[in-house]
Amino acid sequence: MNTSTQTLPHGYTQTGEVNLKKDKRLAIFLNILAFLIFILIFYLLSLFGAMLRSGTTNISGSISAGAMILLIGLTVFILIVHELIHGFFFWLFSRSRPVFALRPLYAYAGAPGWYFPKRQYAITALGPLVIIGAVGLLLMLLAPVSWLLTIAFLVAMNTGGAIGDIFVFFRLLKSSSTTFANDTGDVVTFFERQNWHESPKPYPLVNFQTSR
Repeated sequence: MNTSTQTLPHGYTQTGEVNLKKDKRLAIFLNILAFLIFILIFYLLSLFGAMLRSGTTNISGSISAGAMILLIGLTVFILIVHELIHGFFFWLFSRSRPVFALRPLYAYAGAPGWYFPKRQYAITALGPLVIIGAVGLLLMLLAPVSWLLTIAFLVAMNTGGAIGDIFVFFRLLKSSSTTFANDTGDVVTFFERQNWHESPKPYPLVNFQTSR
């Protein structure tokens, strides 16, 4: 079955779980990794901007309060757009309204009543990373030089914040082509078809918490 469904086909069993509510140790690790990825991507994009457009690295020694408020506002905007892109793909594949929520450490979009095949869920998971990254690189080519570092910052923030999506994507790569994923927003659960002559070989359950 290559389409989303609200009822799992016969013969499917749970083989894994990514839980945003549990496993604080892995949550801390992934959030640290997200910060390191943000630093790396911002550095690389800054170098890219410097090679692409002259004057990119001319940064004032101080940042005004207005500029800081604008940057915070744009960061929140990117966070919202990130989740809206998830929600768009949930709607595209299910034609059902997704759910959105904001938690103290993260925001999420989900489709609790739906099971998505591997390909569809992979697209949904990586959609915000790819789309925002591509638009950001395009804007670095077209925007005024004074905006390049801001754009690099926002793209880097989105990339670091997508560490949970990347983690889920690599978990999907290890699964079979028959996999379905159910995403409630806080928890992603994986289901695979078990052949009648084989014993189930579930993947270890994995729990983590990070921005998505």
